Amino acid sequence: MSVVVRLVQESDLPLLRERQARPELGLVDVHYEAASGGTLLFAVALEDDEPLGTALLDVDPENRWVPELRNMWVYPTARRRGAGRALSSWLEQQARDRGFQAVYLAVDPNNEKAIPLYVSLDYLPTGEHLYVEDPEVPQVDESTQPAEHYAIYKKSLTAH
Repeated sequence: MSVVVRLVQESDLPLLRERQARPELGLVDVHYEAASGGTLLFAVALEDDEPLGTALLDVDPENRWVPELRNMWVYPTARRRGAGRALSSWLEQQARDRGFQAVYLAVDPNNEKAIPLYVSLDYLPTGEHLYVEDPEVPQVDESTQPAEHYAIYKKSLTAH
């Protein structure tokens, strides 16, 4: 089957809560509630109605880098099946549909698994950095020291 991406629905919440990276933070509910405010798109990738992962597109005009692809999380058991690519492509199309010409993301430079994916999706480093004192969700595993600054990447939505 193929990976399908859509906005998270209330009926998805129980399964997404079970699979969130840091259940003690309750981010599934925080993101779902924020999405109802219209400044955040909360997407889920599914295969045969089975969630593979989630991602956010922050479209809040008050943020410095807008829109921003954030919190992409593909469940460890679902990796290497195209969910990350499907989530980013779908959210990029949502950004295009809203008139944006680029999408940004902030990534820990020590996140050796994510950066090759982002580069393969045509995200390029801008040279800008974001100081991160207390990340919402760590981007590296326990064996890797997290960086204090995330690198900002940008993808043009108008380049062919």
